[in-house]
Amino acid sequence: MQIENEISIKPLDKNYIDSIHKYLNNEKLAETYPIDLPYTKENVLTYIEREIQQKGKGIRFAFAIQFNNQFAGICALYNVDKNKREAGIYYWVAVQYWNKGLASRTLKRIISYAKNELGLKKLRTGVLKRNIASIKVLEKNGFIKAGNAKDPTSYHNKFSGEEVLEMLLKLDVNEIEE
Repeated sequence: MQIENEISIKPLDKNYIDSIHKYLNNEKLAETYPIDLPYTKENVLTYIEREIQQKGKGIRFAFAIQFNNQFAGICALYNVDKNKREAGIYYWVAVQYWNKGLASRTLKRIISYAKNELGLKKLRTGVLKRNIASIKVLEKNGFIKAGNAKDPTSYHNKFSGEEVLEMLLKLDVNEIEE
């Protein structure tokens, strides 16, 4: 299957309000993604405006995931520290696109962007220990488990009390090829 050629990431903008609203309002997605339902269009607009503002400061870079030129989710780098050359990373894929390889392929693209465009050397993320699919996606892309998060609420208060794995990726110049 030629999925890789059908996936792209594009800078997040206000044109995605309706799509984000539609796909984020899904109970299955909300089981592992830190949103409260219902997620209103006002919530979406606030989120997009914050992402755009913080991109201007060089500390966040959010992208819409496109599959066959249709919106399919979001991936982003956050807390970008150009001095330390590291950032956090997150992503979500609309439920209708699960199990199609989109998350793995998208992660590959944003890792390449982090390394080649921003010059980052280290990425980190938190993932619910029960979210086996996401752990596999991260491991497939070279992330390693670094243990349980010392403060799970630093990733999201919604999942307070749950085990959150911290996962890391050290970017090597020869590691990631698009």
